[in-house]
Amino acid sequence: MPKLITTKLYDLAPGFWTVTLFSLISIAFLVSDWIIFYSSFGDFVLALTAFLFLILGQVTLSKKQMIAGSIPLFFLGLNYILNVNFNDYWFDTTRAFLSALKIGLYLSVLLMVYSFVKRKNLYKQFLKTSNVFAVASIIIGIVITLLIYLNRDDIYLVLWTFTRTDTTSYLFNENENIVRMRSLFSEPAHLGYYLNTVFFANVFSGFKKNKWVLAILIFGILFTLSYSMIIILCATGSTYLITRLIKKDIKWQQWYWIVILPFIVGVGFFWDFIQVTIIQRTLDIVTGADGSAYSRIVQSWIYLENERIIFGNGVAHSPPITNIYAYLLTDFGLVGLIPYVLFTLYLLISNVSIFMLFFLMNSAKGGYLNPAFWLFLLYMFVFCIRKKGNQNVG
Repeated sequence: MPKLITTKLYDLAPGFWTVTLFSLISIAFLVSDWIIFYSSFGDFVLALTAFLFLILGQVTLSKKQMIAGSIPLFFLGLNYILNVNFNDYWFDTTRAFLSALKIGLYLSVLLMVYSFVKRKNLYKQFLKTSNVFAVASIIIGIVITLLIYLNRDDIYLVLWTFTRTDTTSYLFNENENIVRMRSLFSEPAHLGYYLNTVFFANVFSGFKKNKWVLAILIFGILFTLSYSMIIILCATGSTYLITRLIKKDIKWQQWYWIVILPFIVGVGFFWDFIQVTIIQRTLDIVTGADGSAYSRIVQSWIYLENERIIFGNGVAHSPPITNIYAYLLTDFGLVGLIPYVLFTLYLLISNVSIFMLFFLMNSAKGGYLNPAFWLFLLYMFVFCIRKKGNQNVG
């Protein structure tokens, strides 16, 4: 695997640079909702990460990796050409070009980090660094939540300078007695998306599980009171446990009580909150009183005209959509959606619990032009989909 740039800078302090690079990835995830100059803070952090990979001489890609990276770029270029020549409705070439550059940055960083981790066998270090930042985000979230209850907006609003500050982003149905934890993100579901990503990276990594980290991450997800993210945690976790039980790959261990007992106590202590935020929310969705689920499942698909079904509206030419599959169809048409659906089906055949995570996460949050989506893919490829001895354990 040839290097694009050869330098000894990394070898002078490999431990320092490794932690720095992995820390930047976590930071990019944490500030992905912060906006400056109409772009995410995470974009600038990832640009810095790519720059460091270059000057450190750590951009080393195999032929397979370069081919894999060229495939989405090919579809992106094809989509651009088709829309320039055949889109008779509206197509902003400047917007499409700048958005394509962002996708190029995201894809480059994904390939750089994936190759770096695989080549140097840094899976454990990457996971450990990710866990530290995930736990830190929960601590920050708890502190912010307490400050909200104490009406100390002079403190927590400083942390939200570059993101949302409206009460609808953290109060449950405008109920001042129920604050949903969102930490540094713009809304609780985005924090849950991040924590689910790190949680299942631990679960599917094949390494010995850190029970305390898993317990903290579970509580972090629950405290977001995000219906979709809690469902993802429960559905994927249950699928993982059931498949392992069927295969007889799991044995009861006493340390499981460390997770189970606090969970039971927490459910009892917060039962009133659970009844309002989970049980009643479920009933509202079933009866149609809550339209958010309908919007995510059905209305996400209404922004594409039949005459553009093949190549879509063009990159970045759709309103915000909370569903990646609907986003791909709307912006890239069947040309973009079909390969992604085929990959999803491949996961279903390979590992049903990883498929469950991938499908639900893509169905619960959109934003393919945001770093969070691409960093989720990075964690999927590094920890969930990679070949390892005990990959097929759930």
